[in-house]
Amino acid sequence: MSLSSNRFARGWPILLLTCALVAAAPAPKSPPSLTLKNDSGSGVKLGSLKNKREVLVLIFGASTCPVTSLYWERFKGLWNNFHEKDVAIYLVGGNSDDSMEALLKPIKDHDMEIPVMWDDGHAVAKAFGLEHTPEAVVLGKNWEVLYRGRIDDAWRDETAVKERYLDSAINAALKEKKSSDHLDDSFLGSHMR
Repeated sequence: MSLSSNRFARGWPILLLTCALVAAAPAPKSPPSLTLKNDSGSGVKLGSLKNKREVLVLIFGASTCPVTSLYWERFKGLWNNFHEKDVAIYLVGGNSDDSMEALLKPIKDHDMEIPVMWDDGHAVAKAFGLEHTPEAVVLGKNWEVLYRGRIDDAWRDETAVKERYLDSAINAALKEKKSSDHLDDSFLGSHMR
């Protein structure tokens, strides 16, 4: 849906009103055994995505989500800031009205190198208690959930960002500190479908 469409402008308040508080959910019993699909459709265990890195970051987004569309450059910045550190970062899609091909297009359009994975039926997102896009989960070296929540505090305009929650959580994870401030933060994004 285009950001400039009149239908989107009229529906925006409804979207905001229908967003729910992310329910607290315990970490899955065995995160390394959870499976996503890569761009060729092969199943890949989270354990292999971490690839001996200390921190794994999964950013859940959708090419069809109007809020995610405001974050492409921010995702690129996250990748550029952290991929050469001890952090594995992946963009994860899975919405029923989306596809891997559609999700790869903005990655290419924004000249990003962030790898993309697919979460059939939102099994991984549900395991971590995520319900909206864009949202992220940060997993530490022992697979503990160090952060679950939104990317920053100003989804409408990157220039208005005062707090970069995900950046802070990744930095804390690299320093082995748990960042639980926003584990169950409410979020104004699109519901996963």
